[in-house]
Amino acid sequence: MKTHLRRGLLAGLVAGLLAGLFGFAFGEPVLDRAIALEESGGHSHAEGQPEGSHDETETFGRGEQKGGLFLAAVLYGTAIGALFGIASGIFGGRLGGDGWGRSLRLALAVFSGAVLVPFLKYPPNPPGVGADPETLTARTLSYLAMVALSLLAVFFAWRLARELGDLRRPARHLAAGAFLAASWGLLLALMPGFPGTAAAGAPADLVWAFRLSSLGTQAVLWLGIGCVFGLLSERAEARGAGEGARVAAQGSPR
Repeated sequence: MKTHLRRGLLAGLVAGLLAGLFGFAFGEPVLDRAIALEESGGHSHAEGQPEGSHDETETFGRGEQKGGLFLAAVLYGTAIGALFGIASGIFGGRLGGDGWGRSLRLALAVFSGAVLVPFLKYPPNPPGVGADPETLTARTLSYLAMVALSLLAVFFAWRLARELGDLRRPARHLAAGAFLAASWGLLLALMPGFPGTAAAGAPADLVWAFRLSSLGTQAVLWLGIGCVFGLLSERAEARGAGEGARVAAQGSPR
């Protein structure tokens, strides 16, 4: 487990750097536009909040904020990488295939369950746009529940595929895929929505640029974790196979 944890930390660190660079290149310009829109009063403010309150309470400039967001991406990636390493240590041996394939499949499964499906139901809005303080707690709890239930659906789909081990691989994969699609469809249909939090009054291109840059940052993070962890695992497996071959050669009769 310690080996998987170390690989996860390194993979998360590298992936966090890549995600931070992606966010800096594609997300920060959108954030600048959103903040400029908020400061100009170009959208509705929360009830009782003066338009100038952002300027009065701002402590850090945009330069410090950008640096802080980049650092947060690196730290977040490292933490997620550690969790990925632990998950790989628990489930990796049951996924089959080599280290590269196992890592990519696990990263894709977690990204789909923890990021992509919740994004479809609760896409993020730029700061200060479409934010209703009265529904903040309900929106946060609903989002966290969506993440947990979506990941649970991924886990049960994997368990279903294992339980159907007597069937041929295409049948197992189709059954697990159908279960997963149905579970995600039910979640998207039944989880509560919050129409009042739509980004009314904000330019549609700004809102969707922010959402896509957020999704892209997460995609870079999980792709980076999967690839780096997979490369480290594959190298360790190759090194172990080479050492095993040398031991076998030394122990064979001459």
